Parts: sequence; C-alpha cells; structure tokens
Amino acid sequence: MNPYGIQLRQPLAGDIIGTKIAIAAIGTAFEASYGWRLLNGNTTIAEGYFQAGSMGSLESFVHQADVSADYSGPAVLRVFGDDPSLESEGTGLVEVPVVVLAGVTGYQPHQVAAGDTLTKLAQQYGATVDNIVLANGLTDPDKIQKGQLLRIPV
Repeated sequence: MNPYGIQLRQPLAGDIIGTKIAIAAIGTAFEASYGWRLLNGNTTIAEGYFQAGSMGSLESFVHQADVSADYSGPAVLRVFGDDPSLESEGTGLVEVPVVVLAGVTGYQPHQVAAGDTLTKLAQQYGATVDNIVLANGLTDPDKIQKGQLLRIPV
C-alpha cells in the first residue's frame, strides 16, 4: 500500500451519482489540491478540483462536487492529488466504478412485493424505468423477484 495515496471511502463501487458527488477519503496532495473526473470510457462527463487538508499531511477530507451532466449510464470516478502543471492526474490516483443518472438527487430503497412491476414502481416514485434498470444493474427488467431490494432513483 502506498502510504501517501488516496484511500477513497465514498463513493463506493456501484454507487449512484446524480446532481452531486460526495467524495470522502484520506490522502495527501500537492498543496492539498485534489482533482476528480467522471468518465465514460475516454469521455469526460464532469470534472473539478478542490482544496482539502494541508500540504504533505495525510488527512481525511470530504467534498461535495456538483455534477452537470446529461449522461446516464456506467462511469468511473477518478480522484487524484492534483498536478500543478495540469499535465497529468497527479499522485495517488484512485478509480471507482459508479452509475451516473442525470438529474437524480438520491434514491429510495424499495423491497419488491407481490404484483410490483418496474412501470408501477416508476409511477409510484416519480422515476423512470430506464433509471431503475441502470441503478440496479438489471439485465432483464421483466424479472424482478419478491423480496428483492431495489434502489429507486429520485
């Protein structure tokens, strides 16, 4: 383990990213400047920089980043110690796979009951079937099971 690298605590793999990202980690960076990028393949969906902690010290930090994206689908969040030359993603790069849902502010957990369908749940919660499918990694939206816990984007 690199003792100076970033240890990401939030978001976790598979988390839903909507209009905001809560980034929580322990790390150190050049003048405590961190960068983040949200990527779909080689395409940047959103990115930003923020200050946290102090230069040269391992410290915990939490940052809430705004995401303005019209994209919905799988992505990777990269968090890194900023390179002041802006030629690279700096030090301590970490990546986590996430699901981006444009315009979503969170999700409501729902345990599937007898008679539930994705269409019915989408209407009940004001969501879309497509977003429910993406949020839960469903391969067949017609096959949800009684007792299954779903994340309904809101």
